[in-house]
Amino acid sequence: MNNQISSEERLMKLQHLFSVDLKIKNLMNKICPPSENEAINDDEIMKYVDDTYDELIYIFSELKCIANDVFGQNAIYKKISDFEIQAKNEFAHCGINLESLRNFYRKYISDMKPNFIDAVKYEFVGYGYQGYANSLSLASTVNEYLHMIHSYVLNNYEIFKSITALKEKNNTGNYPIALRGYNSEISNKLFDEFPLDLDIGWTDIVVVNENKILMMVRDRGHALTIEISLRHNIARIDYFIPKLCNIDMINDLPGINKVNENSVGATGNVEIPVEELNNFLYDFISKVPTDYDMVIKY
Repeated sequence: MNNQISSEERLMKLQHLFSVDLKIKNLMNKICPPSENEAINDDEIMKYVDDTYDELIYIFSELKCIANDVFGQNAIYKKISDFEIQAKNEFAHCGINLESLRNFYRKYISDMKPNFIDAVKYEFVGYGYQGYANSLSLASTVNEYLHMIHSYVLNNYEIFKSITALKEKNNTGNYPIALRGYNSEISNKLFDEFPLDLDIGWTDIVVVNENKILMMVRDRGHALTIEISLRHNIARIDYFIPKLCNIDMINDLPGINKVNENSVGATGNVEIPVEELNNFLYDFISKVPTDYDMVIKY
């Protein structure tokens, strides 16, 4: 993100990004074409095509906007702009052919390639940014571009620390724990109760708004990143562990997508009642392996 803007403007851009991220994901579900089992006539298909084209205009407009907010008008913005032209032309050629529309949706909207996911995990790591050349070269759907932008922000320490700290304290290892961004009751409680004897490095808690909290915890799986989404009385926790210090310990984590020695990072998610958030989170962080948990093979 532009280093010349204020902390308040950065926070507003983050709020816009996560709002757009959710809206685009909802629209991607909305414009999913009818399945082969659905009975639909030509008039209904024509309405689907017209409505979907309107939604594509919005999706690409906002996708370019957040790309510009995060990266500026660089190679990523340029590639998305070219991709928009290609996608719209391809959509126009689909007509009202349902099979073509389904192929379009997979090819340009929804697909997420395994090698693309691995490239993002490798390149976007807290405290260890590797650039984005490979991720960008592989991105070819709305879903993938959105995932790339989202992952870049969530794993970018420079963006985290650019948001002014509301509170800060040091743990027993003399590493700072900082609360940044939007001032909310839940995040203040999370910060105030954060245990000082938890064996971690630099820790940043960035509160985007009432419903979104981001965390980066150094020295747990190199740099553990956590995204907390609050909805009604449920907290959804999505996490990314870039370094697989101990496969067995990682595979014991709640909500983990199982990994092996050939995996690139580890991801997982879990949903819990909001009132259990703090205790669950502190316990979860304590269970993410560190370098001291590495199994050395001879």
